[in-house]
Amino acid sequence: MKKSIIITISVILIVALLGVGGYFGYKHFFAGNGSNDPTEPTVDATVAPATPDQPATEPVKLYKIGIVQNGLGNASKACYEGFITELNERGVLSSVEIVYIVEDDKEKCAQKIQQLVDGDVDLLYTIGRYATVTSAEKTKDIPIVFGAVNSPDEIGLVESNEAPGGNVTGVSSFTPCFEQIDLIQLLLPDAKNLAIIYSATDADAVSQGIIAASEGETIGLTCTQYPIENEKKLKTTLETIKESKTDVIYVPVDKFLNKHFDVIQKFSEENKIPIICGDEATLSSGAFATSEVNYSSIGRKAAGMSIDILFSGKSPATLSVVYKHDCINIVNKEVADKLGKKIPATAQNQVKYLEKPTETPIPTETMASPTLSSN
Repeated sequence: MKKSIIITISVILIVALLGVGGYFGYKHFFAGNGSNDPTEPTVDATVAPATPDQPATEPVKLYKIGIVQNGLGNASKACYEGFITELNERGVLSSVEIVYIVEDDKEKCAQKIQQLVDGDVDLLYTIGRYATVTSAEKTKDIPIVFGAVNSPDEIGLVESNEAPGGNVTGVSSFTPCFEQIDLIQLLLPDAKNLAIIYSATDADAVSQGIIAASEGETIGLTCTQYPIENEKKLKTTLETIKESKTDVIYVPVDKFLNKHFDVIQKFSEENKIPIICGDEATLSSGAFATSEVNYSSIGRKAAGMSIDILFSGKSPATLSVVYKHDCINIVNKEVADKLGKKIPATAQNQVKYLEKPTETPIPTETMASPTLSSN
């Protein structure tokens, strides 16, 4: 009898031990294979579980950026493409949702901007003056980074270029007068006398003329400014330039001179005096060379500012407007040949030659900027 009781107790103990061992073996199997124990709560796939050695990580925030482009030209497209390229190269493109609007109808563009504002975008990237001004009217809270607005301080977008003070900042496309005058050293190293022609009644042209003269003197040129009031004055000025043995002429972005550029171009060709000009439209009309803003670079710099705002917590109010340009030097080879001007070997890899546009380039919008500097 005692023997039967002992055998029964032994069997019970063995079964109990096997059950406990099986449970711990089951737990060890799932732990060793990285599988979830179905008896335990599952972990959200977007958040890594905490361990003694590694704290839990938060899910990556997806920012929403609204891009508004009102213009349809190549410059506007380059501002967009440069922006996207920079986001990609900086490794943040996968962390943003892009809503890209291209609308040349101003009324429709304004409506779509309002939809972006109502759609809780985290930042607006606006390309051009109209898109930027309209966006600034629609919101005072959402950060706005613009590309290709010439003088935001002059039109009230910012309190000052150094300290914007509100929710708007960005990258200017002000005519690169400094860089254009520096082209003279690069392409015409023997030039000594510079004539600067501009409309006396156009404040923007006057501003460019003054900047050009200052830079010309800085690089060692003798500069003479010729303010023009009318067509008659233009013709007498060209005669004066001829008599003074001028080596090179500078024509800024100027509506009046653009209208009468055929007169200046003919004078240039007859007297073999090259013209450095303010934009590609004038270059196509018969100027010798220009230095043009690299609009893709504007987009890249605007993207950098956007990253600072979204990912580093910086405020548009304290991010200074960017004026320093990365430029593309362009030579009209057909004109160079007519003038008998050869591009120095040292400049060959620093210039590109004008390609005939498929559509007429639009003259650059220009506004004076009292805080513009060469730095």
